[in-house]
Parts: sequence; C-alpha cells; structure tokens
Amino acid sequence: MTRFRPLLISVVFFLSSCTPHFHSLSNLKNSDLVLAIPDDPATLDWNKATDGNSFEIISNLMQGLTRFDRHQNVAGADADSWTVDPTGRRFIFHIRHSASWNDGRPVLAEDYRDSFLRLLDPRTASPYAYYLFDIVNAQCFDEGHCPPSSVGVRVLAPHRLEVDLTHPMRNFPSLLTNAITDPVRLDLIRAHPSHWTDPRYFVGNGLFTLVSWHHDAYLELRRARPSPENPRLVSTLTFLVIPEPVTQLTLFLQHRLDIEGIPSFYIKKYQNSPELHRIPQLSTIYYSMNIRRAPFDNLHVRRAFAMSVDRGRLERIFLSALPQLSSFIPRGLSGYDPGAAYGLDIPMARKELALGGYPGGRGFPPVTLVFPEGTQSRILATFMQQTFREVLGVTIKLRSMEWKAFLAGLDSHTPAIYQSGWIADYPDAMTFLSLMRTGSGNNRTGWSDPAFDRLLDRAQDVEEPLKGALYDEAQRLMLRKAVVAIPLSQGVSNILVPPTVIGYWHNAMGMDSLGSVEKISKIPGM
Repeated sequence: MTRFRPLLISVVFFLSSCTPHFHSLSNLKNSDLVLAIPDDPATLDWNKATDGNSFEIISNLMQGLTRFDRHQNVAGADADSWTVDPTGRRFIFHIRHSASWNDGRPVLAEDYRDSFLRLLDPRTASPYAYYLFDIVNAQCFDEGHCPPSSVGVRVLAPHRLEVDLTHPMRNFPSLLTNAITDPVRLDLIRAHPSHWTDPRYFVGNGLFTLVSWHHDAYLELRRARPSPENPRLVSTLTFLVIPEPVTQLTLFLQHRLDIEGIPSFYIKKYQNSPELHRIPQLSTIYYSMNIRRAPFDNLHVRRAFAMSVDRGRLERIFLSALPQLSSFIPRGLSGYDPGAAYGLDIPMARKELALGGYPGGRGFPPVTLVFPEGTQSRILATFMQQTFREVLGVTIKLRSMEWKAFLAGLDSHTPAIYQSGWIADYPDAMTFLSLMRTGSGNNRTGWSDPAFDRLLDRAQDVEEPLKGALYDEAQRLMLRKAVVAIPLSQGVSNILVPPTVIGYWHNAMGMDSLGSVEKISKIPGM
C-alpha cells in the first residue's frame, strides 16, 4: 500500500507513531472483535487515502461496485452485474436496487460518477488520480485541460453507470475493488467540508458504521444492519492504535486482541502453531532514490548503491520471514523476473562510485535515509546504513518519522533516499509499474521516461505472454537503466488467528475480511 499501502497490521512491516493510549477492554462483549493497527489512519476520505491504516478502516465502512472474494475472483458488491462491449472499452455497471447508504438513501450511479470525478479533480489533489487515467479524458481533466463533462463516465439511469476507456481493458472491474473508487455523497461533503469523515457526520454504505474515533488511541465501528441469517456475527469492531508489534503480541497472548499480525523475529516461535496463518503478499518493499537531489542525481551513485545490497543476508536477518526480492514486480504476477534488478556486486559497486566522483567514498556528501518509525523499519535502515559503509565507504545518517509526518514529507520535501512499499490494488503488475509512470502522484523519484510509459501503454493492449514480456522490459528499464528503486523483499502476512474466531480471511492484497467473522466462547468438541 505511498498508497504506499504500507503493509498493515498483519504484515511484517509495522509502522509506529506515538505512545498509545490503550482503550479499556473490560466492557467488551463476546460480539466485539478487537484488533490493532500500528498508527492512526491518515484520513478516512477514500478519494485521498494512500496508506494501509486508512484503508483497513475504510474497507469496513464502505464498499464499491466490485470486490474480491476469498479466491481473488472479482465479484459484485454494489453492482450486481456488468457488461462489456465487443471492443473491451465500454462497461455498463448495473447497481443493485437494494444498495443503500446507512442513512437509508439509495446508492445511485451518480454517487459513483461523483466519486470518479472527485478523485480526478485537480482540486482534490489525490496522489491516486492516475488510477483512473484509463478512462476517456480522465488525465486531460486531471491536468486541467478538459471539463468534467468530457470524462468517459455517464449516468444512464439511476442504477446504470457507463464507463468508456481509452483502450481495451477487460480486467477493469478488478480496479474498482479499490476503495478509492467507492461512491461519495457530495451533499454531505458540501455540508461539512472539513469534518464529513468525523463520526457524527460520517455516512457509509458498508457493513459497519463509524461510532467513534479517538485519534492516536482507538476507533470503534458498529455493524450497520444486523444479520437475521446469522445473528452470531460480530457486531462491533474496535481498532486499537498500538505502534509496537511486541506490545500487540503481548496483548494477544493476554486475550485482549482477537487477531494479531506477528513480527518476523517471532516467526520461528510460532511456525508450528495451528493459529499461524502465512499468506504471501503481492507486495514489494523497496528503497526509492530521488534523482532531483544530490548525490542521487548521479546515475553512477545510484548504481553503486543498488549493487551494494546483499538481499540474502537481509532475508537471514529477518529469519526468512521476508523473502528476498530483486524484481519490482513480486512473485505471483506476470512479469516477475528474479534478475530484473542489479544483484550484489561489490567490485562493480565500488567502481561505479568512483566513476561517480567518490572513489572509496571520499568526498561523499551528507545523506539522510528517511523511514517511518517502527522496530522493523529501523532494523532495515540500520542494515542498509551498515551495508553502504562496509561496501562503499560512505556514511549515511538515519532519520525515522512518525507515520503521518513521513507521508507528508514525501510530498512536501521528498528525501534523497527513503523507504517505500507497495501492495497490489489488483492482481496485475500494472498496479506496481504505474507507480513510476509520468504524472503518477505516487512517483516521487523525479524520474520520467516516455519509453517506459510507451511500454506500459503497449502492455495494456496485448495478451500474455507478450504482456508479461513488456512488463519485464519496463521494470528493467527502471531498475537497470534509470536505477531509481532498489527492490529488497516481498511481504508476507503472518497472522495469529485463534480457533475461537471463525470466518476470518485475509487476501494477498493485504486486506482483512471481517464482515463474516464470528467469535465463539469455546471450541466445539473441547
């Protein structure tokens, strides 16, 4: 998840902030499910959200036209069906007549049109606007050159939405599983422009509604509509803001948390536990280099840093809980290539640094590596600091930042080198490569290459195996010719789920399914 969906509670990279104020758990009923998130959500405005903490909450308050089922198949949510024309460019979504907001108002096609246009509107300044650039005139509108009426999103009837694309894209419904495209109520936004996501004004269309949000402490969500078919489903979700994974684990062992993502250094202890669920993620953990800031405006320096990293050693430090990755496209997706990025080559790394004007590291300017707070982020940063000192003879400083400040800093003053991470929005390599496309709000490296953009455009118009080959060619251009990122590891969700919690599942895109969860007081047969 940058939208940078930073690998949330169940993932091995925990991002922390300030000291938590623990919510009293003494009055929770058996129908309550208690979980932890490592930091306060940056926002609950889904058109602007970019981080996993925010989307963990939003995904329980809202739903979109489509969703992923537990087998990663696209299924209907607000849309009960959709059609695509023979060209693969025009979709018509049929919204369920029973779909409604939690204040009783029907969900209408205009709510989705308004959301798409708001996401694209330059006044919204969403880093994720590029996500809908496949729609006719979407990019033109985002750049301020076209009116919103020219964008290929039309309301055909109260419950029928038409979307026109610039090219064939039969997997377009999978993009709409992303919460950034969930419907919006402009009447509520206009009535409370700065506070419409506050609990007293918030109206969603999902399974749960927002009851309270005590910043940096906890959030409470309550089931919007009781389920007559299954009254045992949990009625309340409580998300505690707990920065440190060890503290989370302690509370889980005290039965104060119901589900817990565990840090990598505890994997061996629990590897044989029946409670441990290990789900490989479609995610990439990497370091970004800002080519607009010295010394990373020097290609030789970027190559030297990229060739210095021993990914195998890093994997051992994390006890194999973070599989090494030398491809920007993770395993499990077409285009994955274990040789896409530079591997460890100490002699060449030193030669490249010398070619860059810093033989043996002499004269190398001050550099600060910036990363979000958290134990495992610091372990990674310390490893990289030691690596660059041992291999290149350069000393870099480390700076950790509270999560919201870290996100804000990426936009206001992008660091020279900084930790990044991305988890798939949908199971296709385009969700990773489009991060680096020209004009992407998530591309903070300062790099742009029309050749890279053209490869992505071509990949959209072809089928496998050519699509995968074009994806790989694009990532090699980024990782070997431009060298703006250093892929390091692929995420894994390591989650402890006790037998008293049933109906829970977690997908490779890092999202939890909590709507069908039940808690039982004792295990049947015991």
